[in-house]
Amino acid sequence: MHCLICHQPLTEIITWSSLFTLSSQNAQPKICHQCNQKLEPITGEQCRICSRPLSKLDPKFRKQDLCYDCYNWELDPEWQGLLTQNISIFNYNDFLKDLLAQFKFRGDHELVNIFAEPIQTKCKQTFDYKNPPIIIPVPLSPERQYERGFNQAKSLAKLLSQQPLAEILERTHTEKQSKKKRSERLLTDSPFHFQADINLEHYKNKNLLIIDDIYTTGTTLRQIAKVLQSLSPNSIKSLTLARS
Repeated sequence: MHCLICHQPLTEIITWSSLFTLSSQNAQPKICHQCNQKLEPITGEQCRICSRPLSKLDPKFRKQDLCYDCYNWELDPEWQGLLTQNISIFNYNDFLKDLLAQFKFRGDHELVNIFAEPIQTKCKQTFDYKNPPIIIPVPLSPERQYERGFNQAKSLAKLLSQQPLAEILERTHTEKQSKKKRSERLLTDSPFHFQADINLEHYKNKNLLIIDDIYTTGTTLRQIAKVLQSLSPNSIKSLTLARS
């Protein structure tokens, strides 16, 4: 086997715990130790809502256990309390930025397998499996889906194969979020709405988990949370690979 990123032969480091899991396909490493070391898991004190590492933040840009962005979101009655929590796994460093660009924009879909173990582990740590959340991937517009060939959020969501997956949202085609300035993202009208002919009663009063690749300003996730609020959910959380 070869590393999915640098394509060097994989040399697995055997530990006592791994001896008991070598028979599991999911236990096989997907990337080499050197590439794995370039990923930066988010650790330490984090913003209670968005997972932003507070240790990297000037004290004047935080308010107790919130970063100032989330503090301002919560001050606005229109958005207050909509997104219970975003859980991000990695810092959005240059290595992950290039990796996600290769995955999303250059069609290397196999790279999604790199994230199977991290996203499954984080979900297990966050939710009670006796009451699993309904997984809602952030949708792409038909135009963007045709352009890329797949929806990266859906691919990530399918890694959580033991959880219910609900594609109940649609997205109107707009300019790429990555091309917009921060202020422009915040002012954008929501492009999200429920699909027609969906029986929404099945999704009411549930724990809902939105899946996406990157948390930047939180606008996309809150726009979706605003739509989902009509389902009277127990909670609306999101799980993202990276916090930029």
